[in-house]
Amino acid sequence: MSSTLLDVHGRDSVAAGVASSIPRGSVEVVADLAVVIVSYECRDLVAACVERIRSLGTDCTVDVVVVDNGSADGTEAALAGRCRLIQMGRNSGFSTANNAGFAAPRSRHVLVLNPDTLVDPGALDVLVAFLDDHPDAGVVAPSLVNPDGSDQLTARAFPSPAVALFGRRSPLSRWFPNNRFSRRYLATRAGTLDEAFRVDWVSGAAMAVRRSAIDVTGGFDEAFFMFWEDADWCHRLADAGYEVWCEPAARVVHDEGGTRAKGYPPRLNRAFHTGAYLYWRNHHAPQPWNPLRWLAAAALGGRAAALMSIDGIKRRRTAPSMDTTPQETNSEHPWPPSGAGARQKAGE
Repeated sequence: MSSTLLDVHGRDSVAAGVASSIPRGSVEVVADLAVVIVSYECRDLVAACVERIRSLGTDCTVDVVVVDNGSADGTEAALAGRCRLIQMGRNSGFSTANNAGFAAPRSRHVLVLNPDTLVDPGALDVLVAFLDDHPDAGVVAPSLVNPDGSDQLTARAFPSPAVALFGRRSPLSRWFPNNRFSRRYLATRAGTLDEAFRVDWVSGAAMAVRRSAIDVTGGFDEAFFMFWEDADWCHRLADAGYEVWCEPAARVVHDEGGTRAKGYPPRLNRAFHTGAYLYWRNHHAPQPWNPLRWLAAAALGGRAAALMSIDGIKRRRTAPSMDTTPQETNSEHPWPPSGAGARQKAGE
């Protein structure tokens, strides 16, 4: 199949102010779906993920692209001849690596997929068919489930300050799972998960994106090293007029956290709260003079410091554990993040 990509909505290419390395312009289509997987020091997981996709019989044509963030664990040898491999040469982060993957495949749609996942049979065809049948949908996500089959609740409403109290892993949500704040944020539907439904945003662990939506919005904002880049992108997609959906008929098993060490090491903590600040700044306080920007920086900085203190106490009480996580570095995420007083523009 060969055709030229067109933006069915007729929108201008790439939102202003988004840091993205994706080349502009249309590309020739040679596949229905490109599966882009970012890996970092997770050879066995990414090899299993790729092999599962290769073993699936699909009606749609699939191009598998792995973007490796400088792994030294033999990932390149393990994937030789099994997929297209892009070597970043360093740990460039989740957003930047995915954008490099988006630029490589020539496909009508792209599936962003974590390496610690296994795609169920039929899921890829369901996602492609959904995007083909719903031209206003920019993103459709499968149902993400734990290895035991339980729902990970990764279809959500846009974050608000209440998320800190009623987020997916907050104590209040665990103690009072049916409270209305958690139900709204986690987009639960009273157990009716048998038909597609619209949401604000979905997890970047598995999300199928229309190619024209990537062209219009520029992909992930590379100011986000990891965490919250998916919520930010879905927000920009909504601003551009695209819809975000979840399709439970497609299922992906996600061994959440399989690519990182257990616990909450400082660099992971810092990256999480930096991403949360960038999301808040971009969508709630874009003006440098807005006091909400500085309030968010202070609140998130205090929360990060408190969690690091708690984690430090726990670590001292237990045996030392490796402090390594995927998609993170020592120096790229100071707190507060650089440019807190002014939104970074593309290319700066």
